[in-house]
Formats: sequence, C-alpha cells, structure tokens
Amino acid sequence: MLQEQRGKRLVTLRRLVGLSQTELASATGISQPQISLMERGDRSVSDSAAAQIAAATKMPLSFFDQMQPSFSGALSFRKLAGASAISRDSSIARFEELERVAAELCSRTKYRLASLPQAEDDIDGDDIEILAAQTRAALKLEPQDPILNLTRSMERRGIIVAAVGSVDEGLLDGHDGASRASERIERPIIAYVSGKPGDRQRFTEAHELGHIVLHGLRPDVGEKIREREAHRFAGALLIPQEAMQESVSEALALNGYLTLKATWGVSIQAIVARAHALGLISDSRRKSLMVQISYKGWRKAEPVDVRPERPLLLRQMLVKEFGESPYLKASWALGASPRFLQEWAPGATTPSEVTPGNASQTANSNVVPLFSGAGSLQKELGGNPITTALGAEQPAHLP
Repeated sequence: MLQEQRGKRLVTLRRLVGLSQTELASATGISQPQISLMERGDRSVSDSAAAQIAAATKMPLSFFDQMQPSFSGALSFRKLAGASAISRDSSIARFEELERVAAELCSRTKYRLASLPQAEDDIDGDDIEILAAQTRAALKLEPQDPILNLTRSMERRGIIVAAVGSVDEGLLDGHDGASRASERIERPIIAYVSGKPGDRQRFTEAHELGHIVLHGLRPDVGEKIREREAHRFAGALLIPQEAMQESVSEALALNGYLTLKATWGVSIQAIVARAHALGLISDSRRKSLMVQISYKGWRKAEPVDVRPERPLLLRQMLVKEFGESPYLKASWALGASPRFLQEWAPGATTPSEVTPGNASQTANSNVVPLFSGAGSLQKELGGNPITTALGAEQPAHLP
C-alpha cells in the first residue's frame, strides 16, 4: 500500500512542478525507466529516492507520506481552447493539492461551513438570475449594489479562494480558474490564476461559484451548457438584472460602458455580453460595440484598471495553527512546498491607498472612486489609465 501510495504521490509531484519523466530524471539522477516503474507502483519509491526527488523539486520529504486525496464531484476549469495537456495536468494537480491542504487546515481550525443555494433539474436564464440573487443574499450582500470585494465576501461566508499559479510562470497558460461542484456544499474552493486584471479575476471567481451553485446536483449537464450557465450566473451575480435595466439601453455609447466597468468591476466586453443576453441591446448593436472595441485595441487590454483581489482566509488559518511566520512549519506538517503555501495563502500587504467612495483620496491620482460619476471618468479618459478602487483590502476575520 505504501509503495502504491508513494507512486501516486510521485505522479502528483511531477505534475505540480510541470516536469516530464525525462526532465525529472535529469534533475534527480534517477533514470526515466525507474521513475516510470515507481509511478506505476511496480517499483518502490525508497526513502533515498524520495529524498533525491524532494531535494530536486524543493518539496518536503513529508510530501510522500500524505494520502493521495479523493474528492467527490466534477472538477470544472475555466480555460481557453488552446490549453495544453501539460497545463491541464498541472492545473488538476495543483487544485487537488490545494483541496488536500485546505481540508487539513479546516480540520485543525474553527471553520464556517458554507451555505449556498443549489440548482435542481432543468433551469433557464430566469432561474439563473434568481439563483444569483439568492447567492447574493447567502453572501450577505445588498441585492443591487456593486460587490466591492468579491473574494472577501466569499471568504467571510466560508468559501476558500486561492491562486494556483501565476501568468508569469507560464505553466498554466490557457487557464483562468477551477472549482469542484458536489452534492454537499460545505467547504467549496475556488481557484484562479493570478497576475490577470482584477475584472477578469472577479469574473472567473463568480464563474466558478456558478459551477458550485448550478452543477452540484446536476452533474450530467454537458460542458458547453455548463459553461454558458456559469457565464450567465457570473454576470447576474456581479451586475444584477435590475441594475442593468436601469443603466443600459440600445443608445448607450461605448464610453458609457467604461463608466459601468468602473462602477461594477466587470469588463466592458462582459457587460456588452450581459446586456445582449438580457435583451437590452440588439444583435446589431452588440456587433457594432464589439467592432468598436476591436478597433480601439481593447480586446486584450481594456481601459479602466480594476485592482486584483487578494485572499486572506487560508493565510489566517495557517497563522492560527502555525504562528505569524507559518510557511516552514506548515510545510513539513502539511507535506506541501513553502512556495505553494505562499502562493495559496500570501502574506499581508499594505492596504490600498484608495477606498471605494472616497473621492478626496483621488485628488492627484489616476484612481477613480467606485461611485464616481461619468463626468470625472470622461475627464480622465484623455490622460492616464484609470484604476477603480474595487478590490481594496478590507478587514477580514476567520469565519
């Protein structure tokens, strides 16, 4: 049993760090055929071999002593069509290791079990709007207000949010986020790839929350429908239908969508798509807006910068269990690399300089307060890039 378990852990380790068997052999001095035999369980991962591999990959030796996790429910990824098999394997391995470590931390610390609505049977767009409104209520959010910090709002209700990689690393190219939808929503985890614009991070987190709410009791829904439903949910959660109806019409100019982005922390393209889904703009108007967006070069780099959000909950758990400098102590106890622990549970940072709604703080800056009017936004359009104060750090407490 130990031999088989260590073999599975070796496969996980190799995928975590994005190495092929040949690359791991080169790094450790253990031949590729031996590594293959160990992964299949046909050859034992001896203590000396485990030590060599752990040293080469900067992983604690206790990594090999951890039980390979087994979780129920479908794993969902928000990814691009061009994502490679290596990227996919690494994404799965990192999410499942995050699940394992989070489960261990939850068992060691006082932890609030999440309570969220769940879809049953067939649903349509109207049902998704209702479920998104119910989710807002479950997160203790106002029904029609912008969500100032989605990450913190979810963490306060017991939803774990963590980064499982960075765009700078390159290994997870083509992936945005991941979650697992299961019948029992008690310890949901939402993962994202860091280093992307804040509006994209927020939409990814809302999209993954959509999978958790919509598909835990509906596991047989096809992938295309799942993704379409999760997209609808994300838009409905971030910009409620009533607010959209009050703000968007066929006549709204493209610059008006910039104001909406600064207010709601949602990309211009996502707002256009939501307006079309709700029937607020026609097919021709949607096409016209997208042509303008492409002409201005906004497809990949939109104006109005939304600050990325930083999770706190896992860090709080680590500090509670292992002290103010937790990573080295937790690394051995949890069988996880300090690098991954720091990625999943980053240390505290200096609070943002501008908080939402405080216009006096923006006198000499390029930051637009959350509730700034269209006039101030239009004035800034001719100058420096605009940054909305959405995502500003807020006090958080362990659920």
